[in-house]
Amino acid sequence: MDLAGDTSNDATIAQILNTVQQLTDIYQFSEEQANEAVEAVGPNIHLAYNYILDQGGEDRGGAIIPVDKCPHVLESQDHMLDISSISTLINKCSHFQQSDTAPSGGRKELTNEDGSCPSKENWMCLHCGVVRCSRYVNGHSKDHYLSTTTTASQKDNSNVGHCLAVSLEDLSVWCYSCEAYVIHPNLKHILKSLETLKFG
Repeated sequence: MDLAGDTSNDATIAQILNTVQQLTDIYQFSEEQANEAVEAVGPNIHLAYNYILDQGGEDRGGAIIPVDKCPHVLESQDHMLDISSISTLINKCSHFQQSDTAPSGGRKELTNEDGSCPSKENWMCLHCGVVRCSRYVNGHSKDHYLSTTTTASQKDNSNVGHCLAVSLEDLSVWCYSCEAYVIHPNLKHILKSLETLKFG
C-alpha cells in the first residue's frame, strides 16, 4: 500500500499499524506476512487475514479475547433460535441443499465427492438454525450472514441480519457484526442446551 499520499493522515497510519499488530500478536503471522498483506489489500484486518491464508500462511492462533458487550445478543434475544425444538445436531453444511447465497468474491468452492462442504467445524446460525461451513472452507456461514443482512436492510433499514453463530466444534459464539467471539450471560442457556445435544 503506497502511503506517499497518506503520510499526513494519522488515522490511516494508526489503522495500518493496528492491523499489522493484530496480525502478528493475535494470529501469530510474521511481520513480513502482515506488512505484505496490508500492502496488497489495505488495513482491513479481515481482508489482510484472508489474504495471508490465501498465500499459504497458517493461523497459529494466539490468544482470543471475546467481547462481553455485544449489543446484538440483547437486540436478537426475542428472535433467537428455540434450541428446545432441536432434537439432533447435524454438523454438516447445508448450503448446497438450502442455498440462500452466492459465493462471495467469486471464489472456487471446495466440495466432497457428494457435493457437500469438507468441514469438521461448521457453524449454526443462532437466529434460524441453518448450519454452514466456516471461513476456512467455503465461508458459507458468513455468506448466510451477509445475505440476511441485505434482506434486513431492505425490510427495515437495519444493517444487521443473522449475525450470531455458534461453532458446532467447540460451542464458541461469533458475532459477524462485531467481528468477534462473544461471551454473554444471555447465551448460557443456549450453550448449555447445545452442550447436552452434542455430548449427551
